[in-house]
Amino acid sequence: MQLKNKIIVITGGATGIGRALIAQLLPTNTVISLDRNPAKIEALDKAYPQVYSLQADITIDSEIKAALRGIAKDFGRSDVLINNAAKGIQFNFTNIDEENLKEMLQQEVATNYLAPVLLTHQALSLLEKSPSPAVVFVSSGLAYMPIASFAGYCATKAALHAFAMSLRHQLKNTRIKVIEVLPPTVDTDFNKDIETPKMAPAAFAKACLAQIEKGNSCINIGQSKALLVLSRLLPGFAFKMLNH
Repeated sequence: MQLKNKIIVITGGATGIGRALIAQLLPTNTVISLDRNPAKIEALDKAYPQVYSLQADITIDSEIKAALRGIAKDFGRSDVLINNAAKGIQFNFTNIDEENLKEMLQQEVATNYLAPVLLTHQALSLLEKSPSPAVVFVSSGLAYMPIASFAGYCATKAALHAFAMSLRHQLKNTRIKVIEVLPPTVDTDFNKDIETPKMAPAAFAKACLAQIEKGNSCINIGQSKALLVLSRLLPGFAFKMLNH
């Protein structure tokens, strides 16, 4: 699909991967970013005043429904929905109390899995008004093989990976294309404490959008390609490599 003259809704566009995608989408598309943090929204607006920023917590049903009503009123449709926002928390299972563990896992499940699934369902009526609609799920190469200290994050991304595959099958007889993007380790604040080679956000965004325009539905970039292969052929080695 050609990413030109599209109305694109993205979650978590104010920072990281989302902001890099916005930078490359803006010249030829209308971009609507859903973000929670007012300070980050303000920074995005200053850097890219063309963006239509909406403050919404994607884990709160009433805020998402209000945002979608606004989009329907102002734009009439959505051509592409990019489920990008995510939350990752590092923890040691044996040294964390039950209440903190429960809270962390609930945040990750709500943000990384339930929110994109429910938002996609709620946005179906907007997508159906597009001549060539698409839903993009940004999961992770860690859906194939986890980093043990980010157990909850990796589990939610594995769940999103499975859901994207299933939704693609369920929507195969519709016009809605389901795309999954599995990024490598990208040089963002999210990965600032991880010591591993990192891909520049702009380079990732360029590669990602190029693959989407080629029509690919499951996009593995950089390290994710290697993890896919190693997780199938040498799973023990892949796990040790990530958790040495």
